[in-house]
Amino acid sequence: MFRFVQKYKNQIIKMKFLIKSTLIFLLFPYFLLSQNKYEFLGAVKLNGNDKTLITYRLVFEEKNGVINGYSVTDLDGIHETKNTISGTYDKKTKLLTFQENDILYTKSKFSQSSFCFVNFSGKVKLVNNTSKIEGAFKGLFKNKQKCIDGTLALVGSNKIYNLAEKVNKKIQKSNKIDKKVKEQNNPIALLDSLKINKLSKNQNLNVFWESKSVKIEIFDSGREDGDIINLYHNNKLILENYKVKHDKKIITVNLDLATTNEFKILAINEGDLAPNTAKIILHDSNRTFELFTSFKKNESAFITFIQKE
Repeated sequence: MFRFVQKYKNQIIKMKFLIKSTLIFLLFPYFLLSQNKYEFLGAVKLNGNDKTLITYRLVFEEKNGVINGYSVTDLDGIHETKNTISGTYDKKTKLLTFQENDILYTKSKFSQSSFCFVNFSGKVKLVNNTSKIEGAFKGLFKNKQKCIDGTLALVGSNKIYNLAEKVNKKIQKSNKIDKKVKEQNNPIALLDSLKINKLSKNQNLNVFWESKSVKIEIFDSGREDGDIINLYHNNKLILENYKVKHDKKIITVNLDLATTNEFKILAINEGDLAPNTAKIILHDSNRTFELFTSFKKNESAFITFIQKE
């Protein structure tokens, strides 16, 4: 899914991972994670004069011809959006059909009428290390009215990671590149970062929620370095000067169904190793949402819970 904006030029900047290190991998096929589980990376190109490219990730499982999974649009961008997909795959005709359905979360300013859903149908050979997804898709609003169409260009992440590893080995072996530059240009780390829902300064994540409460897990998934945060619910301080540790801090908060529920995460410091980081997992009735926060001192971001109808 993508937000339907006439000019989407900011997303060209977000394509740097394709331009600098992974665009070359569009020449190679997809990754079969395990039997009948697939992951693709690439881009959506919108039709029209703008010819906008938007990063796109597709993950799904095929079982007895039925497709279920999710897509992520504008990876690590200001309009990053994740939603469910469903569809079918006919092994005889090689016809893959899928459509985006419900929004799981979005960093874009929320307006249901402004989102355009990808509806794809095309021939794809889901065979290990030989497939890619390419072709035209139809764009439809939630009410099934036509929006902007475009094309998909996706390849499998296994081959991409294999090539990224080869590139990284050459970078690490080079004596002409200093250590800092090597760390900043690690293509494997870059690919991994695109799979993490990162929450940065002033961003707001709109999460579509089913239950009447939320269980929140907060912990440090890396090095414990003394990062301290405050957590607010509708401007009420519910976790003060909490030092993020490896051990999970688990709290359950009842949501106010009569109003919007907004959680604010504030960085009190940057610990011994900047920036201030924390892993946060939100538990819904049958789903989980994983976030990774990254702030400088006194920076903050928000999570807004939107109750599903």
